[in-house]
Amino acid sequence: MRNGTMVLFSLLLGAIFSIPLFGQMPAGWTSKDIGSPTAAGSAQYETVTQTWTIRGDGSGIRSTADQFQYTYKALSGDGELVARVVSLDPPLSDWSMAGVMIRVLLTPGSPFLFMGVSANTEGLSHGVTFWGRENFDAAADQVSSGATGAPQWVKVSRTGDTFAASSSPDGQHWTLQYSTTVPGIPKNVYIGYAVTSEVGGKLVTAVFDKGPTQASNPSPSDGAQNVPLPLCSWTPGVTAAFHDIYFGTSPTLGSADYRGRQPLEVAAYFHVPGVTPGTTYYWRVDEVAADGKTTFQGDVWSFTSAPATAYAPQPWNGLDGVDANADLAWSPGVRAASHDVYFGTDKAAVEAGDPSVFKGNQAAMRFDPGVLAANTVYYWRIDERDIEGIVHAGPIWSFTTVGPGIGVQARYFKGVDLAGDPILTAKENSIDHNWGSGEVAGGLKDSVSARWTADLEAPLTETVELITTTDDGVRLWLNGRRVINVWTAHSSADEVARVDLVAGQFYRIKMEWFENSGNAVAQLSWRSPSIARQIIPAGILQLPVHAVDPYPAQASVNAPQTLVLNWSAGESAAQHDVYFGTDAKAVADADPTTAGVYQGRQNAGATTFDPGELEWNKTYYWRVDELNSAEAAGPWTGSVWSFTTADFLVVDDFETYTDDEGQRIYETWLDDFANNVCGSTVGYLDAPFAEQTIVHAGGQSMPLDYNNVCPPHYCQTERELPSVQNWTVNGVKTLVLHVRGKAGNLASPMYVSIQDSAGKLGTVRGTDPAIVQRATWTRWEIPLSEFTAAGVNVAKVRKVIVGVGNPAAPTAGACGLVFIDDIWVVKP
Repeated sequence: MRNGTMVLFSLLLGAIFSIPLFGQMPAGWTSKDIGSPTAAGSAQYETVTQTWTIRGDGSGIRSTADQFQYTYKALSGDGELVARVVSLDPPLSDWSMAGVMIRVLLTPGSPFLFMGVSANTEGLSHGVTFWGRENFDAAADQVSSGATGAPQWVKVSRTGDTFAASSSPDGQHWTLQYSTTVPGIPKNVYIGYAVTSEVGGKLVTAVFDKGPTQASNPSPSDGAQNVPLPLCSWTPGVTAAFHDIYFGTSPTLGSADYRGRQPLEVAAYFHVPGVTPGTTYYWRVDEVAADGKTTFQGDVWSFTSAPATAYAPQPWNGLDGVDANADLAWSPGVRAASHDVYFGTDKAAVEAGDPSVFKGNQAAMRFDPGVLAANTVYYWRIDERDIEGIVHAGPIWSFTTVGPGIGVQARYFKGVDLAGDPILTAKENSIDHNWGSGEVAGGLKDSVSARWTADLEAPLTETVELITTTDDGVRLWLNGRRVINVWTAHSSADEVARVDLVAGQFYRIKMEWFENSGNAVAQLSWRSPSIARQIIPAGILQLPVHAVDPYPAQASVNAPQTLVLNWSAGESAAQHDVYFGTDAKAVADADPTTAGVYQGRQNAGATTFDPGELEWNKTYYWRVDELNSAEAAGPWTGSVWSFTTADFLVVDDFETYTDDEGQRIYETWLDDFANNVCGSTVGYLDAPFAEQTIVHAGGQSMPLDYNNVCPPHYCQTERELPSVQNWTVNGVKTLVLHVRGKAGNLASPMYVSIQDSAGKLGTVRGTDPAIVQRATWTRWEIPLSEFTAAGVNVAKVRKVIVGVGNPAAPTAGACGLVFIDDIWVVKP
């Protein structure tokens, strides 16, 4: 909806009321199917929770489409409607939508303002979405935000001739998505809830409310650490008149932990009695309705009070790459009056509090150690003296100062496509550039691109947000997985990827960027519960010289007993030292003289190791050190990785496929795509070819597109195993496939065929045609006896076939996309 003058209409406004199908709606509200969709919509209101459940069909609320279920009331003059879209199911189309709407008429083509969410199917994610039409029968304009969907707060409002649409993740922090001033809109309009499936004849169900009936948004946040002076507060449930408060030291809160009932009008906070330093406390708020009886039990939240010892060291404990001029800082222990500082390179002396490393007692929570030696490990400790003079000895912290190999490898290219040889290669401390309209590299201001690579050494184990800030396009990979992809010309904007990191592990970062014209910005930041947003610093970012991205993935479970370990090499590696064993410490401490753990030295191109047949249900540890005799900074010691083998046979976990020729998923799982019309298609048409978001476990699954519209009216994919497998060992008796469908798929049963080494084929057909429509993982179990009954020798399995349809009685029509993951043979 662009700014402009509304074409004036002579409008006869009147409500056309339809009878609600489910129960009584609030006074003044009614529901109507706009545009006569095939399936009748409906609306139901639940008074206690103030919740709407609305079902709608229709061709949509986009462009010139105007077919949906509308539950509405009259609005005269100024007003607004605020609601939370709790859910929208099933995701029939990427443009299935639910939200709030202001509308001039109850007929198709009317001017309107809509703010809602889309269904976010596996293929497309439009997220929070605005649509609006200023002129009768005109195409609607749109603003969409990406992947975020329900639950989401949405709001439409009118103030005079100004109409606005906003969204919020929590109902407190709002983003204005659109605002326009349109003179001439009548005083009397309609306001309400709109739901559309955009799949004719099928209904989607949306749930709206005014917010949760439970207490929410606790402060301190759930799981908070080092809370100094807790004052517990929360957001009341929407129906709350009273709050029943429970507080104690056990996660199972009972009557002994009841702290009383507070009326809503007093406050939504609770003064915590004195707490013991370093203790974890649990609390709960039950919201009670005005009748004094209806109660909505809250979640149990927790926080840990600040300790009596110093905490939150800066630099972080174990951090590498600390500047030689860095100061030390910390947060004080509870009731600390002063601080004893111990600092030095002798760990034992710091642990013992030796006078040689004592730097004095001070009131300040910052200490300047002077200029530090390069590439050196320092140890420090803060003992807190409280107001009674009691000393609380702190933990030992350490860090390493900047040495060789810290920072980012940068390569700059002429043009926007990173083609040819770089015009400039440099080592940079971080990715932190705001060139404006100035020179980027090699005399170029515009039409320039860059690639940065680095190894990120995780200082903490937690979920981290990686944030790119760029003008123009950006792509970001972590261990070979693309996590951000906005390869378009645009003004400076943030893109965010959430990733899980494990302390002490290295992760290969690759960031690509281009600048078309105008201002140029390229920055890489991060934030987490423990890290305030900042540019990722040198030290955390190290030159890409380490072995990374192991298979099996770090700490993975259910790994095959017969596998080949592999990794991505460091950029400078000429050789690799491989260590492998069942003792984590032995692997961590090993060197080339350690018999039984050291597995030998491999040349640069060999990034695999075959450990032989492994035991079932056993944990193994391994490490790869990178070497290059021409590089003074090497060797580069790798992280210790681990994995645990399965207690069953793993036929395929889909983790080893890559986008490289010869290793692509469709080169192992062969499809039967025929005549560019019908059949099966394994993998996506463009890289990444495997599915990397919708997974049962690990990092990948197999997408299988099926189209049985034309003959032979069934389709399949098959994999010939690298060697004949015995599916009778260790008592396994059941084949398991994990299958996930999509709600918009056309129903069809699936089948599995097994072929033995003699060529005997047996097929088991599933009986559930809805398996391909279920947007959750289904564990499909097939007793091996069903194959042996068909004459298959399951002790000599050669080929596995997975299909959609019924080869014995083909039926035309089914098509869609399913995902296959984790094919196992398990014990009863």
